[in-house]
Amino acid sequence: MFFVLYILVKFLRYPSEHTYFLLPTKNTVIIFSIVGIVSCCLAIFLIIKSIFRKDVFLKIDEEGIYNGFFLYNKKLIKWEEISKIETIKYNYNNYIAIFLKETPNNEKGISSLFFKMNEKSMGTPYIISSGDLDCSFEELERLILESYNQSKQI
Repeated sequence: MFFVLYILVKFLRYPSEHTYFLLPTKNTVIIFSIVGIVSCCLAIFLIIKSIFRKDVFLKIDEEGIYNGFFLYNKKLIKWEEISKIETIKYNYNNYIAIFLKETPNNEKGISSLFFKMNEKSMGTPYIISSGDLDCSFEELERLILESYNQSKQI
């Protein structure tokens, strides 16, 4: 990522040397470089932020679902806040979508952007994938649905 950032800065400093059929003018090289630099900085920030997080785990208990993988401040979702849980397929991947009765966006910065993007594209910002876990998607789905149904019986 740092190598890509270095190349993009080089493009920005000497745009006339990097014009070719995909970037035919100096202005397109400059725009490409600026967008690339911003994207790289965002990716580096997210990677560093995820490396130094200490609360990265998924816990399902009688209180609710604690998902440390969320980028949002709200990591604990209580069972009584949930209106429904569904399995959705998005971009050829399976996700467990947690729909809350109320979903206020109290996030700031980049987290707010991801919150809005997930809410718009998947219907809810609170999605869980088994990709980061040591279990299959079917196991994860079964555990969450069992715990959710047990909480509704109480």
